[in-house]
Amino acid sequence: MKHVVSPGLKRPFKAQDYNKIVPWRMSNNIVAKQHIAMNIIAAVDANCGIGRSNALPWHLPTEYAHFVHVTTSTTDAQKRNAVLMGRKCWESIPPRFRPLKGRLNVVLSRTMEPQVSDQLIVAKELDAVLTILHNGPFKDTVETIWNVGGHDIYALGLRHPSLYKLVLTRLDKDFQCDVHFPPIDWAQFERNDDFGASEERHEERGVIWHVTSYTRRKEYGRL
Repeated sequence: MKHVVSPGLKRPFKAQDYNKIVPWRMSNNIVAKQHIAMNIIAAVDANCGIGRSNALPWHLPTEYAHFVHVTTSTTDAQKRNAVLMGRKCWESIPPRFRPLKGRLNVVLSRTMEPQVSDQLIVAKELDAVLTILHNGPFKDTVETIWNVGGHDIYALGLRHPSLYKLVLTRLDKDFQCDVHFPPIDWAQFERNDDFGASEERHEERGVIWHVTSYTRRKEYGRL
């Protein structure tokens, strides 16, 4: 497994830095120039469930290792990936494990205070995040944005023109989840064999799972 360390910031960001990089009003021209691909990764149960009581209702170390490997691996050793998540997803991570190591953590929240540091970005809008990543010290240092949920952030990613690939680990068991992956327009996607995707089944703690991967068709976006 490859761990990529990004160049550090020369100094911590301050509020005025955030305001300089992220204008209150974003023009379509700014967003249209963004080129960092955004992928979605999720594990779903037999009924497309992704969580229960703001936690994962399964504990599958090998499947989680796959998640870590995919979200930390880059083709350019000088870059790292970002993991994009919502506030509830962020808060579900035990404090001792956050921010997630080896990745730039990005949290979308309308209630958390916006901030920018070498390990964590908190912003209210996805387009604001894209602007941050294409300017200042983050420019040319992030290879891929991995959308890791939850439901609303996945739904946002499925609609966004930057979406490139979708990676789903499918579990064969119903975990009685109270949160589910949003509906997918399968006409937008075609299967691929990236990220360990195959028909091979893995059995772990009585749960059978396998990885599937899809590429978004060009006519539906992919800036």
